[in-house]
Amino acid sequence: MNQHSTLESLLVWYARRFPIRRGKLRVINSFWRAAVGNQGTLRLADLVHGGLKMRCDVSEMLQRQFYFFGTYFLAEDHLRCWATAAKGAKVVFDVGANAGIYSLAALAIQPDATVHAFEPTPEIAVRLRETAKLNGLDRLYVHEVAVSSENGSATLKRCRGELGTNEGMNFIAPDLGDSGGERVQTVCLDQFCQHHAIDHVDLLKLDIQGHEHSALKGAEHLIRAGRVGLIFTELNWAKSAGATCAATESIRLLEQGGYRFSRPGKRLNWQKAGDWLRTLSDVVAYRERP
Repeated sequence: MNQHSTLESLLVWYARRFPIRRGKLRVINSFWRAAVGNQGTLRLADLVHGGLKMRCDVSEMLQRQFYFFGTYFLAEDHLRCWATAAKGAKVVFDVGANAGIYSLAALAIQPDATVHAFEPTPEIAVRLRETAKLNGLDRLYVHEVAVSSENGSATLKRCRGELGTNEGMNFIAPDLGDSGGERVQTVCLDQFCQHHAIDHVDLLKLDIQGHEHSALKGAEHLIRAGRVGLIFTELNWAKSAGATCAATESIRLLEQGGYRFSRPGKRLNWQKAGDWLRTLSDVVAYRERP
């Protein structure tokens, strides 16, 4: 095993222990190359979530956060809210799992939960399976598929964000039969649950780059029957306030299913849908179990 430099150990301590949050990620991004030196970029991260571990390549922005901070630093507050919601959950769906930090956070707080992680990018799904094996997580099931409005196939579009540094922003587009496209299987949650004899989903996360409404449409029977409890979803609003977009359609579908909404946070305050939602990029929706 490589001996880590003093600077690298200091950066890990700083990221996890220094009390002032502001500017932390900028410091890590500025000094990590000097810290790892000629020791390569592969590391084993000790996560703050249940002492679980994850193999990381610190040259990648997201994995760098896992290694130095032990969590997804940019979504730390959101993850805390998710972990609290996972207490008592029996069935958890992590849609757009990426490296699986939400799946791991749920299992850290509720080890006997069954977690289904959906990730269509092949190499990312493989890495998540390796993480599950590394930690002995036999209740974490990784499905190398995209969640959509129906079963079928789609084209995987690879994207790394505006700066080219974010490895978790791939998305799907309609399969137009292009032989050069990278096809992936799609599933709808209604049929997935029917096939796997899942009666109720206690906790659902949707983070699929603007396709959240399509995934919700594919779970419409579950939603209308009140068979999905808590839903954490991204909201991708149109720039024009009056325009119909994926976010407005998602809220409408959930509202028709009897859901109320809250900002993610330490305390969830359930409210009816309204213009206040337009200030949010993420929302939690809840319906009591019938």
